[in-house]
Amino acid sequence: MARSDWGIGIVGLGNIANVHLEAYRKAGLNIVGGAEVDARKRKLAQERWKLPTVTEDFRELVSMPDVKVVDVAVPQNIEIRRPIIEFAAEQGRALFVQKPMVPYLSQAKELVRIAEQHSVPFMVNQNSLFVPGFMAMEPYLRDPRYIGRPYYFQIENRSWAYPRHKWAATQDRFITSAMGIHHCALVVHWFGEWESVYALQGRDASQSELKGENLSVISVKFESGVQGVIINNWCYRGSRPRPHPREEIVIQGDAGAITGDSEDICVTTCDPPSEIRPKFQGKWFPDAFGNSMCHFLDALDKEKPFLSSGRENLKAVALAEAAYLSAAERREVRREEL
Repeated sequence: MARSDWGIGIVGLGNIANVHLEAYRKAGLNIVGGAEVDARKRKLAQERWKLPTVTEDFRELVSMPDVKVVDVAVPQNIEIRRPIIEFAAEQGRALFVQKPMVPYLSQAKELVRIAEQHSVPFMVNQNSLFVPGFMAMEPYLRDPRYIGRPYYFQIENRSWAYPRHKWAATQDRFITSAMGIHHCALVVHWFGEWESVYALQGRDASQSELKGENLSVISVKFESGVQGVIINNWCYRGSRPRPHPREEIVIQGDAGAITGDSEDICVTTCDPPSEIRPKFQGKWFPDAFGNSMCHFLDALDKEKPFLSSGRENLKAVALAEAAYLSAAERREVRREEL
């Protein structure tokens, strides 16, 4: 089957859905329609994307025979997502769920159980794994001829981002689960099983409306011996921001280093001394979203495993969960605790 034979129904037509729809149109994918409870958002999506079908009831959309994949792009609250995932799984539809799966590990396990109970494919749109720049970086990370054995990493994302995310004021958990999950998934993909976490969390006191944290520093050790830090700071007022989607990534090996962001990568080697700048096309927005869905459709078509399955994504969710536990109890948290 061609990718266009896999009809996509997208549930939730708010902000992030526009990135999905832009990416799918760019990739030539088959968008059957969308569902959205908010009449204004339905109207805007219909006018902007000329969707064949737009409905208020997700059940109507999911039940359409042409819908083979359900893209869940509603807010990550379990009360909102569970009914959609349950109904789609009962209908035998493949599930593609926007990250974060949900903010809590216990809830994520529940959603994975639902999909597995009905034997439906379940992929989390952990689009950081499909950023063109990061995908171009990966061969140099995997091949020891370039930087040798990796032993340290750091990811730093800093900016004053609160005004663009006021919806987060209602959430108990914010930047670690909603933003840091990108980086948790990346480092698990790159370095394997994590061993322990020590984390700090906080928020700027002037952001009185914010309920969750917007400052998160996660120190992670991996079974492979790699260790490093993930910094997400969305209360930075200074003159040198590193905003998402161009957070800085550094990976150090015993024979070189990789430094860059989603649009500019430099691989520095020691033997022989050189600087390699991988060539790639595309950016995080919207290309990573299209790459992620195309990866899923290709795997479904060939009946092969895919990255970021619901069960595999539990490792990244558990890392974020460990960070919350560590920050709350001011101690190191080991993976086996979760």
